[in-house]
Amino acid sequence: MDDEGVERSSDLDRVRRLLFGDVPEDEGWERIAAAIHGAADPERQEAIEKIASGDLGRDLMEVLRRLRDRDEADEAEDETE
Repeated sequence: MDDEGVERSSDLDRVRRLLFGDVPEDEGWERIAAAIHGAADPERQEAIEKIASGDLGRDLMEVLRRLRDRDEADEAEDETE
């Protein structure tokens, strides 16, 4: 564990790099620590860790595909009105 009480597992480091790769490492860890501190509910924290241990790249791509499909459907609907 680090000074903030956040365990820096390899999965959590992967999350930091994916979500906060464009900010300094320390700032990324601060954001992770704040998110975990804000999720004081043990069930929510467990859910965060479960998501972090999955295939984030695949999961993020699936979310992006769904958002793109929804946007395209909305645009097509607007064009027919």
